[in-house]
Amino acid sequence: MAYSITKEDSPFPIGSISKMNSMKPLYPTRCVHTISQEDNNSVLSLAASENYLFSGSQSSKIHVWDMQTFTLVTMLEGHVGSVLGLALSEDKYWLFSCSGDGTLRVWDTKTLKCVYSILSAHDVGDVFSLVYSEKSKTLFFGSQNTSIQWFDLNDPQTLGSAKDIPIVPISLRNSQKLKFFGDACGVVQDSVALEQDVVRCIVREKNVYLNAHDGYVYCLLYSQEIPNIDGEVIISGSGDGDIKIWSLVDSNIKHIQTLKGNSDKGVLSLTLSEDGYLFCGVQGGDVMYQLIRSVMAHSDDVLAVALKGPGLVSASADGTIKVWSEGFEFRESLDDHDGAVLSLTTSRNYLITGSSDHSIKFWDLPSTVSNIEQFRRSNVVKESPCNDAFIYVLEKWIGMRTVGGNPKYMEECRRGARFLKSVLQQLGAVSRMIPGVCGRNPLVYGKFIGKASGADASKKIPTVLIYGHYDVIAADEEQEWNSDPFILTGRNGYLYGRGISDNKGPILSCIFGVNELLKEGLLDVNVIFLIEGEEESGSVGFHEAVNKHKDLFKDVDMILLSNSYWLGEDVPCLTYGLRGVVHASITVCNARSDMHSGVEGGAISEPLIDLIHVLSKFVDKDKKVLIPGFYDNVCPLTEEEKRLYDPIVEWMKKTKDAPLGSKSQRSSGQSPVLIILDTEKFTQDLMSRWRYPTFTVHKIDVSINNPTIIPRSATATVSMRIVPDQSISEICQQFQDHIKNVFEETNSETTISVEIKSASEHWLGDPQNKYFKAVEKAIEEEWNVKPLYIREGGSIPAVKWLEKFCDAPAVHLPMGQASDQAHLHNERIRLKNIHAGRRIVKRLLQMLPGLV
Repeated sequence: MAYSITKEDSPFPIGSISKMNSMKPLYPTRCVHTISQEDNNSVLSLAASENYLFSGSQSSKIHVWDMQTFTLVTMLEGHVGSVLGLALSEDKYWLFSCSGDGTLRVWDTKTLKCVYSILSAHDVGDVFSLVYSEKSKTLFFGSQNTSIQWFDLNDPQTLGSAKDIPIVPISLRNSQKLKFFGDACGVVQDSVALEQDVVRCIVREKNVYLNAHDGYVYCLLYSQEIPNIDGEVIISGSGDGDIKIWSLVDSNIKHIQTLKGNSDKGVLSLTLSEDGYLFCGVQGGDVMYQLIRSVMAHSDDVLAVALKGPGLVSASADGTIKVWSEGFEFRESLDDHDGAVLSLTTSRNYLITGSSDHSIKFWDLPSTVSNIEQFRRSNVVKESPCNDAFIYVLEKWIGMRTVGGNPKYMEECRRGARFLKSVLQQLGAVSRMIPGVCGRNPLVYGKFIGKASGADASKKIPTVLIYGHYDVIAADEEQEWNSDPFILTGRNGYLYGRGISDNKGPILSCIFGVNELLKEGLLDVNVIFLIEGEEESGSVGFHEAVNKHKDLFKDVDMILLSNSYWLGEDVPCLTYGLRGVVHASITVCNARSDMHSGVEGGAISEPLIDLIHVLSKFVDKDKKVLIPGFYDNVCPLTEEEKRLYDPIVEWMKKTKDAPLGSKSQRSSGQSPVLIILDTEKFTQDLMSRWRYPTFTVHKIDVSINNPTIIPRSATATVSMRIVPDQSISEICQQFQDHIKNVFEETNSETTISVEIKSASEHWLGDPQNKYFKAVEKAIEEEWNVKPLYIREGGSIPAVKWLEKFCDAPAVHLPMGQASDQAHLHNERIRLKNIHAGRRIVKRLLQMLPGLV
């Protein structure tokens, strides 16, 4: 006896089910990425292969997305109506599409070109659904005119034969308005005539089953494994509420059985489990199970259903996606879309949904694990509930607020360090924590052991030290972010979150790259990771901590870091120089307390005025620093270095987006584009940013902030960027002497003091050495273009010191783009870059045994 629950007599509210499971999943389904179709049209259909996601649009285009980087590869054009259905052949070689223009198309998924355009000899109206039989090489489709038709891809027409081609009446759809989704394309045109290399095919009359249903044929399923039915089967669902089963016999379809439904509840979507259970989504919001059990899954039409793992997923016009267990019990509801969920598909890693809000979302459905097993989980990498371990680890790490230099976050920093240590161990490294100096964050050490390559097992195994940092800049102005800075968010091919670009993303990219080589048996070098937690605070205590454990860093041949950005958006770079930095404060004060300016003004020396006088003597109107001897030891420009600027100038002439500046300035993506009128001047501008020293006043603080009070003290925070071959000790002495001399000119009764807060050395690599050339080759193999050699105006305190400590050269490999927003709101990194960075590191490590 059939059992059905209606909304009127249900004991549960809309959206509930007859067998409730109120327990929330321990690992809920997560939206890991969102992409938006560029044409701002609804996503009507989806199909996924290993490499590509295909999305059919209301605008008639099929968007092709890279499944690894979530970036647009191309758009397939040819249909002139909404793309209502997509399907892939079993071997993923063919993509099939059907449209509101009444046609079907067959696309080659390797070349991403249309091969065949298929048209019916009947006025079919909109073609809603299609399936493909690999066995018989036949494409079946259901239409608005209630027919089911099919086309055999072995038909001589596909080879260009013009013999015995069916005649299509001239009147058919030549001026028919496109329907169903309100297509904006207007009148159908014969676009095939304008396309070369597209073979036009007509469905033969013998391949038409008219009036297959009493309503539109909204959905089709193909199967060879229906219980009690031998051979190939087509299942159709219709607006008449019925489901029909058809067998494929001798290139024809034969009606076997009708599963009667409710004529008021058209069948909009179908899916079939491996053990032969049929699920259908119907108008009004129900999901039906073998037509004997009905669950009020949604409050509006169920437009798509699919199986993912052991469970069912349903999507509705009410904007929700619901996940059901193997026993058809409700697990959770997903409501991230802002419109009707129109389409649904699955890939190896993801559940993928498309909506009328123009977006596509990728969902990670955790595997079903018992609660006891969940609480015993200790291996965050190998047993993660996420299908992509890299993204899962990155998400966990971004969620840890490892803000450096702030005691409030010290325990969170330690938690982030312990997490990284655990990840390194689980990926095959020997790992440990190195304590920082008192009151500072620990360092994380990890070593992957390589094997000897080649016939000579006694040959020295090269060792690479990869340096990075896990501390991040605070995200104080969270309201400026488009998403929570400490929740990893994927949008349009980018990952967003504090520290994603600076420096957690590149670090994990390197770690996972090394792990891949280890698993593949190709790790022929030792790789040491040294990840500190105080880089954003000047690497306080770094030298002391590493020195105490010098035995861990023996025989290092090369140092690699990835902690900066490209010059623009489209060309990779190699960084060969960084400026050093001296941070200092200048304080002027008097012996009195804060005083009223209306009482004492004009009678006493004012600290703020004296401080402004001193600061005014540091830089002239041409931006030249006035400290005597400041430029004396600046390394002269060589012809070899000057030539490195030539490719940059040529690139600038061609590019439209080339923001320039220091680490934080470039990452804002808001710097004005420089219009090159004078090549020499532009080159000088670059040199001013990268290779010449500077003096900067960052801020002035006073003892009391009141517009009527003379503050008793004023302090300026300043910095000097230093370059080769300036000496920090000499620069600091010249700085202090200059302040003393200038202050004496004031004859003031105030006093002045100077405090050097921190200092780090400049770094200059050799772009001609074998390691730079190896990285250059790895970059060129990945991006198919030579990298630009650039310098950085910013500073990384540890690099120069590590070169001396390890007696090994460093190479700086930027992974991010200029628009990464490091240190700013909406910090991000492009997935394409982070995956490319991993492959570059792998290539480099495989080259190294031949270099040492």
